[in-house]
Amino acid sequence: MRVASVGENNPHIIGLTGSFGSGCTYIADHILANNGYTKVSLSDLLRQMYQESKGQKPERGDLQKFGDELRRETKEHGYLAKRAVEHMGKHGSGAEKWVIDSIRNPAEVQVLRDESRNFYLVGVFADKETRWNRVRGNYENDRNAFEAHDENDTGMHNEPFGQRVSDCYYEADVVVSNARSFSQVGNQDFKDFSTRTLEYVDLLQEPLSNRQATRNDEAMMAMAYAVGQRSSCPQRKVGAVIADGHGHAISSGFNEVPPGEKPCIEEHTECYRSVQRKAFFDYLSRTIPDFEKSASAVEAEFRNKFRILDICRALHAEETAILNLARTGKSVAGPECTLYTTTFPCRLCANKIAQLGIGRVVYLEPYPGEEAKMILNDGGVKSEFFEGITFRAYFRVYGDKR
Repeated sequence: MRVASVGENNPHIIGLTGSFGSGCTYIADHILANNGYTKVSLSDLLRQMYQESKGQKPERGDLQKFGDELRRETKEHGYLAKRAVEHMGKHGSGAEKWVIDSIRNPAEVQVLRDESRNFYLVGVFADKETRWNRVRGNYENDRNAFEAHDENDTGMHNEPFGQRVSDCYYEADVVVSNARSFSQVGNQDFKDFSTRTLEYVDLLQEPLSNRQATRNDEAMMAMAYAVGQRSSCPQRKVGAVIADGHGHAISSGFNEVPPGEKPCIEEHTECYRSVQRKAFFDYLSRTIPDFEKSASAVEAEFRNKFRILDICRALHAEETAILNLARTGKSVAGPECTLYTTTFPCRLCANKIAQLGIGRVVYLEPYPGEEAKMILNDGGVKSEFFEGITFRAYFRVYGDKR
């Protein structure tokens, strides 16, 4: 059912998603609001509802739980976005450019996409240490509380109605890296970041109007995504492309079982790791007295700590791309090469990347594994979060206008 609309003129709407401390609100308040955008914050709407319901001001953890409860009880995972659309309809006053801050669930993205064909999602990235240094004062230097809130924010182990910022990143039309902490609005670092951000916003405002060439990183990441769609993996499709020093793709790969093997979905009707995980917990229930009382908590912690990639039947996208170099007999200067991957390499793939001597890895995964990062760093491999127009909006922004 369609909620109260902001009009049939398809207003230009920029959505912002990112982990807390990444700078979404900063961009909304100090960059977009100063360039003609009217702001609506989902967090502010949620905070207002909390105060009306509870009669007190919430902490971050309170808001997270309250938002989850609203989405679960209403059975609308996009509930907050619908309230934002209603707010725009009532308070628009003719506004044609909006910025929606604090998007936390993919269903919220879909509500806004349904509302306007001129909606674009911007993912804002900052690594965990940068974000911790920005917000540590709010936590009185309690790192454990920050880590708990951050894990819940990512949504990697949450129910569909929970916060799922990690999944929202994959919905983004453009991602920007906000690694610097600006000591003052208006200083040179701020101006540089603002200029770069507004360049992307200008592209989104008038797609196809600027016939500039795309950046090579954008083209290669779009190619990696396209290759990844060949995967039959029921958990996640991953693509990887290796480019030489001239920016030409020389190899590619996607996560898939070896030739001759049946994909998991055909052989087991689900991921083989899920089959083994269930078998393991069935064994624990049979052999440990009263295990059922703590089974859900143990399984959640197991999923959090162990990815059991060593029993995955598939070759990973990155290792397939590396093996394809050998299969085709190509000789490359590793340090000049860049590997583009739609997710951050796991520890096993990081070992192979470092062994091959690839000089650079560009990834689109907002929560990279620390062990794999260390392996790449120790191996002299530079890892960079992808920034720019993503595969989702690549042809929409850069495609030929007919």
